[in-house]
Amino acid sequence: MKYPGNSNFDNDNQLGEHIRAHATRFDASKELRACIRTQLTLKVAAQTLPNEVISISGFVFSWRSATAGLIGGVLLTLALGLVLGPQIEAFMVRPSLESALVSRHVYSMGQGQLFEVVSSDRHTVKPWFQGKLDFSPPVLDLASAGFTLRGGRVDHVDGRAVAALAYMHKQHIVNVFVWLSEKARSPEASTRKGFNLLHWDDGKMQIWLVSDVDAAELNRFSQAWREQIAGPSLMSH
Repeated sequence: MKYPGNSNFDNDNQLGEHIRAHATRFDASKELRACIRTQLTLKVAAQTLPNEVISISGFVFSWRSATAGLIGGVLLTLALGLVLGPQIEAFMVRPSLESALVSRHVYSMGQGQLFEVVSSDRHTVKPWFQGKLDFSPPVLDLASAGFTLRGGRVDHVDGRAVAALAYMHKQHIVNVFVWLSEKARSPEASTRKGFNLLHWDDGKMQIWLVSDVDAAELNRFSQAWREQIAGPSLMSH
């Protein structure tokens, strides 16, 4: 084939040789290389399989048509992986609830805001949440047990707005995250990134404690909280 105009190429071979010799080259990404290798492998497999027609329960198909469908599905998956890779990765590495709570605890101690209402008086902190949450969180005075209320804030954990209370114990902060729950569950302890966590459900609220205090101290906090909730002094509140 003779190319029109001022082209010096008489045929496709000459044009191809010129392109291979002088064209700018770019390295293919790992994703593109993997996609091409998969496509070639499946194409070869489809060509080598016998075009044998099989009937099962009234449905008729051939190996080649089935393989072609497989190729299409694999290529579609690869394409979606290239386009939605970051979103899929973000979903796969979604942090656990424990990790999310530890992150909120650390953030509140550093860049975030530990208090939106500052007070050691539960009768000041508890009413502050009115109109900010769709529930009224329990706010307890645990100073007699060695845990002094410092204040509270509205925080966001796992897509929900929660009450967060801050208590001080020997220069350590205990963050108490509270939200609604209809379950009843005994305290369970766990550890994430060096922080101790303790949580339970009392049939109305789910309570999570997060702190760097010893696990034994966190358990003592839990006992004082639960005893006061069950005590007669709070039954009328």
